[in-house]
Amino acid sequence: MKLEHTDIINAPLEKVYTLVKDHLPKIVQYLPSIKEIKVIQREKKTDGRDYIVNQWIGEPNIPGLAKKFINENLFSWKDIAYWNDELRQVEYEIEPYFAQGIYEARGTNSFRAEADKVRLTLMCEVHIYPEKIPGIPKFIAKQIHPLLEQMIEKMLAPNLTSLGKGLKDYLRAENTPSTL
Repeated sequence: MKLEHTDIINAPLEKVYTLVKDHLPKIVQYLPSIKEIKVIQREKKTDGRDYIVNQWIGEPNIPGLAKKFINENLFSWKDIAYWNDELRQVEYEIEPYFAQGIYEARGTNSFRAEADKVRLTLMCEVHIYPEKIPGIPKFIAKQIHPLLEQMIEKMLAPNLTSLGKGLKDYLRAENTPSTL
């Protein structure tokens, strides 16, 4: 599945870029189905990019029958990002925190100034492999594949595509200019 989304955010480029890069946990309450974002690792690479790993902890809504087979920990993921400050862009991979291999996601988010606003463009490609979920027999995985695919998509897609809305809501709530 390919996800592409663009938002216009009414705030200066540097403020929006810095908020997402360096203060992402501040906006968690404005993102759907997310309980917490933890910064796991930060480091400056020799090529000048910042390497940042965040753990996203989801709050999934698992339907009754599926609860027997699906652990909520499946909805926690690592966001492994390389930030390029010169281009105002981040390249990232998203991988499950506990169940390696059930999906792969890679993308690029770009932040572009447009007068006193920011055009935030998110592009991500996601491949889901529910048959790799530990503890689920293959014949059941085949039967619940569409359900599982929908659930993973419901967790990832809204949080990728609603980042712009979350930023707008955070900035609106902040309601006062500040430096981060």
